[in-house]
Amino acid sequence: MTEQPGAEPAPESGSSTPAPVPGSPPPLPAYPSPPAHPAPGYAAPGYPVPGYPAAGYGVPTGYEVPASAYQPLVPAGYPDPNDPLIAPPNAGIGAWFARVWGTIGRSWKSLAAIFAITNLLPTAALAVGGVLLAALIVAPMERDALASSSGQTDAQSGDFTLPAFALGFILIALVVVLVLLFLQSVGYAAATYSATKAAAGTPVPLGTALGYGFRHGLGLFGWNFVSALLILLGFAACILPSIYVYAATALVGPIYLFERRRPIGRSFSIFNTFLGRILGRLAMTALVGIGFSFVVNILENIANAALGSADTLNADNPAILVPQLIVAGAGAVLTLPATIFQFAAILSTYAEQRGYEAPVRVGQLAAELDA
Repeated sequence: MTEQPGAEPAPESGSSTPAPVPGSPPPLPAYPSPPAHPAPGYAAPGYPVPGYPAAGYGVPTGYEVPASAYQPLVPAGYPDPNDPLIAPPNAGIGAWFARVWGTIGRSWKSLAAIFAITNLLPTAALAVGGVLLAALIVAPMERDALASSSGQTDAQSGDFTLPAFALGFILIALVVVLVLLFLQSVGYAAATYSATKAAAGTPVPLGTALGYGFRHGLGLFGWNFVSALLILLGFAACILPSIYVYAATALVGPIYLFERRRPIGRSFSIFNTFLGRILGRLAMTALVGIGFSFVVNILENIANAALGSADTLNADNPAILVPQLIVAGAGAVLTLPATIFQFAAILSTYAEQRGYEAPVRVGQLAAELDA
């Protein structure tokens, strides 16, 4: 290409610096850019901000997202498959067992404390009293009866007669049984309140649970007493009717505490209507209780044989009472796990039944206890 006369030469291809214009001042020299500095109060790139943890150290304690936040939302009016207490309908025995073990896992400490106060201590006291009664009163009476039958002593000697003693023993035993039944009712009500509140995410202190138990224990005691009378009547008629009445009244406790309406009639209705499912749950619960009792009885016999205290009617040696009392107290302690399991099984059975009748959540059950 031919340049025109008087035209300025074109810049060379690839040059990034424009040609100076004639008569203009020379360009300023290039200086390096200053290093980047963070603003006051902010950290340099790649360093944590003062007062905040560096990246990679996780979420601060207390700000973790709960696992329940990742569960899918269930619309109202539908059963929640993740409910910690109520097994969804038709979920099978596995879901029921999961709720039973879940109740025990969440609340075993509070349940152990409640049942230790209301069941274990009275039962241990009764066991100790039975040992003392057998060793200090029944054994001498038996020895005197054997002596009188052989003609060694006068049969009329002594400070009391057998009929009077039998009547007094029956009255004392009746009072003891009623007191134990009342305390067990208090413990059952307190345990129901504690376990249900814990499942709903609002655990309560031990004192609050026991207070609830004493407020509602008397009413529950009345219904349990009526149920016990029905069981005795069934036993008087025959053994099988008593077993049926015992199973049919198994849900009297939770029905009274949650619903406050016709506990015995509604328990019979549920049992008869859903016989297969309810009977299956109760049978497994009873088998666990019987198995525990069998094991405890074997351990007690082994301990008595090892300690030389198998003869409970030997009053000639007072020192034998010490191992007998130890074995009786240890046996009462060993029954505590069975009591907790049976309670959790009955509560889960009732909650599952409520889920079959209508969609219900554990929060609703917790609110019913406070109604």
